[in-house]
Amino acid sequence: MKKFLFITLLIVSQFLVAQDKGTLTGLLTDKETNNEPLPFANIIIKGTKIGTTSDFDGNYLLKVPAGNHIVVFSFLGYKAVEKSIIIKAGQTVTLNQLMSAEEGVALDDIIITATTSKEKASALILEQKKAVSIKTSIGAQELSIKGVSDAEGAVTKTAGVSKGSKNVIVRGLGDRYNSTTLNGLPLPSEDPEYKNISLDFFDTSVIKNIGINKVFTPDLYGDVGGANIDIVSKELIKSSVLDISASLGANTQTVSKDFLTIDGTNRFGTQNSGIPVNDLTQYTFNNSWKPESQNFQMNNSVSFAGGKKFNIKDDTFSFFIVGGFDGSFNYLDGNIKQTTSSGEVFQDQDYTKYEYNVSQILMANLKYKFDEGHSIAYNHLFIHNNKQSIGDYLGFNNPEQDGDLEFQRRQQTNNNELYVNQFIANYKFTDRLNFEAKGSLNFIRGNEPDRRTNKYLLRDDFYSPQTSSAGENERYFSKLEENDYAAKGKFEYKLKEDEDDISVLEFGGDYRYTERLFSATIFNHDFSSRVAIDLENPDAIFNQNSIDTNIFELETGRGSASNPAAFVPFTYRGKRQIFAAFGNLIYQLNDNLIASFGGRFEKIQQRVTYNTNIAQSVVDGASNLDRTYVLPSFNIKYNFNDNSIFRIAGSQTYTFPQFKETAPFKYQDISFSSQGNPDLKPSDNYNLDAKYEYYLSSSELFTVTGFYKNIQNSIARTEIPSGGNTLTYLNVGNASVYGVEVEARKSIYEIEDKDVKIMAGLNSSVLISNVDLDQSSIAQFTNATSNLEGATPFLLNADISINKKYNDNTLISSVVFNYFSERVYSIGTRGFENVLEKGIPTLDFVSSYDFNNHYSIKLKATNLLNPDFQLTRAGYNGGEDVVLRNYKRGVNLSLGFSYSF
Repeated sequence: MKKFLFITLLIVSQFLVAQDKGTLTGLLTDKETNNEPLPFANIIIKGTKIGTTSDFDGNYLLKVPAGNHIVVFSFLGYKAVEKSIIIKAGQTVTLNQLMSAEEGVALDDIIITATTSKEKASALILEQKKAVSIKTSIGAQELSIKGVSDAEGAVTKTAGVSKGSKNVIVRGLGDRYNSTTLNGLPLPSEDPEYKNISLDFFDTSVIKNIGINKVFTPDLYGDVGGANIDIVSKELIKSSVLDISASLGANTQTVSKDFLTIDGTNRFGTQNSGIPVNDLTQYTFNNSWKPESQNFQMNNSVSFAGGKKFNIKDDTFSFFIVGGFDGSFNYLDGNIKQTTSSGEVFQDQDYTKYEYNVSQILMANLKYKFDEGHSIAYNHLFIHNNKQSIGDYLGFNNPEQDGDLEFQRRQQTNNNELYVNQFIANYKFTDRLNFEAKGSLNFIRGNEPDRRTNKYLLRDDFYSPQTSSAGENERYFSKLEENDYAAKGKFEYKLKEDEDDISVLEFGGDYRYTERLFSATIFNHDFSSRVAIDLENPDAIFNQNSIDTNIFELETGRGSASNPAAFVPFTYRGKRQIFAAFGNLIYQLNDNLIASFGGRFEKIQQRVTYNTNIAQSVVDGASNLDRTYVLPSFNIKYNFNDNSIFRIAGSQTYTFPQFKETAPFKYQDISFSSQGNPDLKPSDNYNLDAKYEYYLSSSELFTVTGFYKNIQNSIARTEIPSGGNTLTYLNVGNASVYGVEVEARKSIYEIEDKDVKIMAGLNSSVLISNVDLDQSSIAQFTNATSNLEGATPFLLNADISINKKYNDNTLISSVVFNYFSERVYSIGTRGFENVLEKGIPTLDFVSSYDFNNHYSIKLKATNLLNPDFQLTRAGYNGGEDVVLRNYKRGVNLSLGFSYSF
């Protein structure tokens, strides 16, 4: 009892003493590193022993007796600064300070042993807190902890973002409603099916942080309804760096399989993409129809990063280079089905699929920083991504006779290369006027060389190609060339001399020109009679002798050898030009209220011409779109106090049809085909957001966001029943999307003297969407309303991580969970119900151990729950749903090692 009374009195006394004190807090920034946070600087109350140092993120917090004081800020090689403050008992005073180098001191002789940047979660939280607009960012540190390997995985860890069939879906809005930039400059897509480049191209080795801007601001291009995803590439922070790393791993259902590979490909993803045939009477293809095989598949990767800073009088020059190689295997075992509009299954095939994905990446950053504060930088990024897959399908497919079965084999390679060149310059006219100029030259080269597709009929106990069905056995060659040029200029003028007042006028302009040329040549095999074929030796039939003996005739999609235009490829050409001017006023009305009002003028012209397997623009008319937009926006931020913030934002944007969506080229897949619609029109988007943020510390927060979007003339992928089960793109009607997002990050357990910390994060969103389907449309929608394509009604991301230090060693272990609920994949027409994508949970585990800040090992186990990936069609007249596609991806295990010199 005495002990209890003693402890109680001690606590009360400490509480009473605390009432005579106030709290001094703030942020120290470094003028020499473009106002980055300054760690390990000294903060002392003059004439006392009360003091502290800033943390890794430049933040400090100090308990100070009530009264008048002089605060001294100091750091080796920097000018000491003294500031007077008056602090009252129980009051919190925020005092930020910009530190600059002492004149005559050679900073290159001073070694700063630890630095921070916008790779860290705490630095990004601070940036989010200070920003006027609503924005979420995730940095390299958090990506490493959560075991994220690429940009796609990164953004799906944030609230309201989930992975779609190709790219990410933001607040229920898919690829066409989003935009992707690198360092604030636009990026083209490598895939003609999509608007945005695949985010899985961007390995975390090149990422400093990723900003997910779900609120439109005038300096963004107006073609964005969901979010702008801005990848900020790494640059050198330390004086020098040299890192190497390697990993080895396997997929549990792949590693020991007899694995098929495509003849003509290799582990590095290099191959001949030219067309080897120029005479349809000669069978001169280079590659065999027969796959090769192997029986042990290990995933592997290697990477390096290096750079150095040089002092040139008072200026600095730095270079930073990152390179890497990654190869991974995957084996799928599943089933595909297709139904009629009445729900009858006419295709039911089991399949096995063998996938190999290999990529190489090289990124370079060169930066010259002038003593006056100006800078100029060049960024180069090269990504080579090669995907190889073989799929074998066996079962019935609209059989003509009872017992007919069909065997399909599709051997496909997608080879994509991205070349990015960026020039970024900042010129500081005065302390209040700054100018930023950016330009980019981007090139995409995408090839699908020698895709081989076979369909054989199993009847009378032998396999044979179908007669009078030339397109069922084809060799396909396509090429995509896209050049994208962009330029941006932006002035920022600080309206007031007061350092603490952030009132700014921003204005500038953008220009972008994009040109794409897509061409495809298809070689078909027209068999005149049934001929037995050996599945293990198809080259015994597909050869020169079969042409000479009239077993089959080789022809292109244009016709036979007698057609002079036989070798004219199917093509479409797209051109887009954008002129834009923008302005934005950020005005601090008082210490707590900041408002931003702006607008963007944008002129966009787009023309798509085509000569394809469906139509010709000289006959049917090209797709011509010419629009002028005036896009207003506003952001209002109110600080209840230093840690409690409310924001509201509104804007108007648009969604333009993409080249592929308007080009009527028919792309054939195993169980469906897709084609563009030249009559597609743009959508108009109206956006409203409200967000409350509460910051518990520099690394802890709680936020809740409500949002509403109204989309006029929305675009969606829809199904048009036909023999090929065709997917196309239509203006389906007016749509609305609204919902709530919640995010929390919290330290749930910490023992400072034992260097143990457990952090937990959670974000979730609930979304309601509705499309009033246009009943006058030629699509003849099955239902009057639908959820929006890709809209995820419920999304949950959660993670927990433990950080334990052992002297100079550090252990970090994390468990990451994700779940998204069922959502619409395509909207049904003419009696067909919607196709739905089943919701799935995923669970990942990542653990790393750092030795003496040099060696590191990392263990990763992803997709531990190994759920079923499914597409289903809603049951006809209330009947059971039909699973159209079903497979598992297996569990991925890897062990990595890295060394920092």
